[in-house]
Amino acid sequence: MTAAAAPSCRRVEARESWPHSWAARPPRDEDHAALLALFTEPDFHFRTHQPDLLPEWQVLELIAEDRTHVLLDGGEVVGLYAFEEMGGDHAGHDLLHLRLTARLPLTAWTSAFEAIVAGELFHRELVRLELRVGQFDARGLDAARTFGLTEEGTLAHLVVHDGERAGYVFFSRIWEPS
Repeated sequence: MTAAAAPSCRRVEARESWPHSWAARPPRDEDHAALLALFTEPDFHFRTHQPDLLPEWQVLELIAEDRTHVLLDGGEVVGLYAFEEMGGDHAGHDLLHLRLTARLPLTAWTSAFEAIVAGELFHRELVRLELRVGQFDARGLDAARTFGLTEEGTLAHLVVHDGERAGYVFFSRIWEPS
């Protein structure tokens, strides 16, 4: 993500605006404490449906995976994202894993999503972007529905969350190949 991909400011509740200074980079050793703290949030669903039950070694494995980036706002660690290629190296079909801290308002999610996608489009072609959100993830669903994606449907009963069977809601955006 580059400064050229900076998102626009949006209105946030009673505040005049909420300016964001997004940056992203691969995880570093000095990020581990901040990243582990994110996974103590019971709804920090980054590549997991039960983040607060993961031991430290599993969290570190999740963030060490290829193409995982730490999302920073004004230099502060506020989330994680990763693109996962779904159709081979050159197909342009990717699954986006995205999670921000509960401290940020919904408008920050939209702003971050726009910046992340703009940054990815700057570096390579995307044909189809997919986002999956657990039915149990109210904050994630609210955010995904503000991203301008097509809500494709739900694949039910994939995981057990809080003792109940739950599925994933699928969202996507398609760009015409160039």
